[in-house]
Amino acid sequence: MTNNNQNDDNDNGESLNIVNVHDPFFLWGLLEHSDRSLIRAYETLPDDDRSRLYWSCHYHKRVNVCEYVLNNCELVRTAHNAIKKLSELAKAHKTKTPDLTEIPVPFMLPTSPDFIVNELCDGSFITSKGKPMKFTVIDQCGKRKTCIYKHGDELLQDALCLAAMKEMNTIFKEEYINVEIVTYEVLPVDETEGLIECVENVHPFLEFKNTDDDKNSKSSDALKKFIEQSSDRKINLYRTFLGFVISGIVLKLADRHGISYFLFLK
Repeated sequence: MTNNNQNDDNDNGESLNIVNVHDPFFLWGLLEHSDRSLIRAYETLPDDDRSRLYWSCHYHKRVNVCEYVLNNCELVRTAHNAIKKLSELAKAHKTKTPDLTEIPVPFMLPTSPDFIVNELCDGSFITSKGKPMKFTVIDQCGKRKTCIYKHGDELLQDALCLAAMKEMNTIFKEEYINVEIVTYEVLPVDETEGLIECVENVHPFLEFKNTDDDKNSKSSDALKKFIEQSSDRKINLYRTFLGFVISGIVLKLADRHGISYFLFLK
């Protein structure tokens, strides 16, 4: 009788902790939940949220939950196999062009589970520390996303900063502040590796400086011309750059330079 009462008490306590996979800090809040409560939550979730649940559990090595999800959700299982193969290709970097045909499809992109990958292409290794692998994923409608798979970096810190930025965006919206922090997506797969989903249609500020045809012009002239082509561009620049500055101050971000600042080219 005592054990049953204890189980009932545990169930009641767990029921108060809602499993919200859309919480930016869910990767850390996951520790509040037992395997049983997470498996129960799985049954109420659509496939894209099951993917979010799985990858958070995968990072924290919640083996029982991971096995349950893999046994019951084919799209997540295929994504698991795809990421495992991407990890192997990225770690090996034996050739300049990785063979992406080895990746099983279709699968839910872990950083954007509503995006079903039907094809991978344009694989290459970036000439930087660790030689991360860059590639493009395409869905059945032809929409593309650029991704990077990295080894040798602790991406949990990146994920924490991005979670804080997303929370700040929520505050800006709730307080009717016309500011936005444009964020990329990152998935820590393990302690020293992970997947990054890049923001599309952006170029670093340095490209405007490097491509200016008039060598006598100021380095900012090309950037100024681009911004002044539309009044919306200036407003959006102020709105998003202010968000970037605020987040940089709050989070004490370092290593900010020309190649770290990006503009949407639309």
